Amino acid sequence: MVTILFGAGASFGSGGCSPYAPPLGNDLFFKLNEQGGNFSKLNADIKAKFIEHGFEAGMASIEDDSRNITPMQKEMACYLSKFLIKNDNAYARLFNKLRTELSEITIATLNYDLLIEQAITINGHNVDYNADGKGVSLLKPHGSSNFLPQLPPGWNISGNVIIGGGTYFEGLDTKAVGSHDEVKKWCKNSRNSDLSPVLALYQKGKRIVINNELINNIQRKYVDAISQSNLIFVVGVKYVEHDNHIWDSLSSSNAKIVIVDPYPDDTVRWADTHSLQNVEVMKSGFESVVLQMARMIKKHIRNL
Repeated sequence: MVTILFGAGASFGSGGCSPYAPPLGNDLFFKLNEQGGNFSKLNADIKAKFIEHGFEAGMASIEDDSRNITPMQKEMACYLSKFLIKNDNAYARLFNKLRTELSEITIATLNYDLLIEQAITINGHNVDYNADGKGVSLLKPHGSSNFLPQLPPGWNISGNVIIGGGTYFEGLDTKAVGSHDEVKKWCKNSRNSDLSPVLALYQKGKRIVINNELINNIQRKYVDAISQSNLIFVVGVKYVEHDNHIWDSLSSSNAKIVIVDPYPDDTVRWADTHSLQNVEVMKSGFESVVLQMARMIKKHIRNL
């Protein structure tokens, strides 16, 4: 089995995107700040945290109050769902070359954007977020900007204030929509005033405030996919030591692991620390190794 894990560096380095490529984590705050919404209204001390110490540290410094967290999660989902691939995008090119093999590949991404979904769809496949054999398996263990919780008819939960850690709401049906406009419309609907799309807080621990069990289940499927794979690509993923739910299963894998990253030093150190023997490094951006990746995957699947 083959698993491809994509991170922010993959989307950033995927080439043809409109209006531009999704930013890396270090630049995300600046882009959100430009939107003129809740991120732009943070006080100077918190903004300095984002700028000087990174996005995770900045988010950790925000008061843990649903009146802060919920609108910021919505703002992030609206921003990250707006990006569209062009025909020459690396995701589209890779999936086109692998169109007959995609049913034998598990795709996983830590990104909230929708570039992979678009690339799968334009290549004539359905997206299967649950890896149930109903399309191309796409696991999003940090959630996604288009995972929209649905209130049952007649329910109204507006006006709640939730302070402190944990999950705000659990067990709501979740609809995965296909477009930025649908995400934006949902976020503006007053019925959803206390809800946000199902995506992890971009901070240490990657806490899920809506439908935590849904993401726990996706994370379990991700671990299963890694454990069953004998070829794994890690493309544009920054090594984050405390993201155990992502890296522990990779650390214990016996698969061949191919690291695709123009700046792979941290990930190479991770591999060395865990004495991983079967590791190959492509010191390149995603866009420039599409053909090489496709050839390796095709050859591997042929030889299974």
